[in-house]
Amino acid sequence: QRHPVFSIIRDQVDDPYAHSRALYVSMTLAGLLLMLPTPSMAERLSFLVGDVSKRELLEQYPVFQESYANHTVGQALVDLPSDLAVTILFGTWCHDSEREVPRLLKLLTASGVADTAINLIGLDIRKQEPLGRGEALGARYTPTFIFYSDGHEIGRIVERPDVSFANDLSRFLGRQP
Repeated sequence: QRHPVFSIIRDQVDDPYAHSRALYVSMTLAGLLLMLPTPSMAERLSFLVGDVSKRELLEQYPVFQESYANHTVGQALVDLPSDLAVTILFGTWCHDSEREVPRLLKLLTASGVADTAINLIGLDIRKQEPLGRGEALGARYTPTFIFYSDGHEIGRIVERPDVSFANDLSRFLGRQP
């Protein structure tokens, strides 16, 4: 008795078009699967680029909204500089951004940092946006969080914090976490 694989090979030898038909059916099925409307697929195919408000991000991207809603801030930061500003370079297509951006936004909100002090900049998959800030600010990975005080950069977190956002920001400010 022959192994089933050898039967398939023998059948393909007998029918020179079997491989082409199988490939056509596979490609057709793959194309049909890609056409199925799913929210996650729609999110992955369209992304925000350029200046984005916190409200826009959370309203238009359920993954970010869910992560924001589910994150619990352990302890808000106190005595932050009144001029603290944060630039967040991120991608709505990026899994690290989906996880980390909502966490920092929730911490900043709990710590009393105004939304106007937070500059969200959406990047495309090449880490670019129309004003060229991704390249100008040296964003090689997303998300990149840049913290400023007194008009100067005081620290940067790339992709994820070393310990936690609260700990890393305290370190940038010269405080013991």
